[in-house]
Amino acid sequence: MSESQLEHYHEHGWVILRKLLSDDELEKIHGMTRRIESDVQDVDGDINQEGVHYNFERMNGTELKSISGPGEVRKGVLRKIQEPYLAESEFREVCASEKILDCTEDLIGETIYYHSSKLMFKPGGGGRQKPWHQDFAYWPDMKGKQVTVWFAIDPATQENGCIQVWDKSHKKGLVEHHGGELQISEEMVPKEEIVFAEMEPGDVLFFDVLTFHSSAPNFSENSRLCCIMDFQELFQFNNPHSKIEEPLRAPLEMVEA
Repeated sequence: MSESQLEHYHEHGWVILRKLLSDDELEKIHGMTRRIESDVQDVDGDINQEGVHYNFERMNGTELKSISGPGEVRKGVLRKIQEPYLAESEFREVCASEKILDCTEDLIGETIYYHSSKLMFKPGGGGRQKPWHQDFAYWPDMKGKQVTVWFAIDPATQENGCIQVWDKSHKKGLVEHHGGELQISEEMVPKEEIVFAEMEPGDVLFFDVLTFHSSAPNFSENSRLCCIMDFQELFQFNNPHSKIEEPLRAPLEMVEA
């Protein structure tokens, strides 16, 4: 990252690197996604397979309800794949490439461990919102530095529910969350401090795990696809999110030891 990009990240809690992914890398993800969707087109319930969770959209009457639990499953319509990194080589090649690890190293240091990954589908016609939250609220026992990396595979606009960031909110520390999804009240977020992170395919958003963010429903006609990676500085054996014990990148002396 450039000096100005690093300064922006540390001051604001987030930074967007434009066109970081190439057209070839975007097509790798799109091709992988088409294959997965073809494989699950007749599936009518969530799947757990070798550490990877495939979660499908739900309907509650005529209303989209994109969470696990009550509601009629929309056959073959994926909402989220949790831990695609473990099963999909294309995902690993794009979302943990050397240039992504280079940027991550600038933010958390030269030792980088895998924490978690997601492939997020946000269907058009009202695909669900995500309430305001800090990623760190989901794993408060995490030690060391950590960063979330959000990859725009399709355009991310206000109409289709792009990420909204509460600017500079990482400076507030971890705030108590509530509810089944672990969230804070929308009234807590000053509207004048919200930034809409609109992105083109290939743009990549890096943000601190203490940065508050959310996304609105997708009211457009088209689905919106993104990839998410979380990297951490330290490996914790007692953390259920951590799946890979070997670092993705480490100093030479650590590797030799």
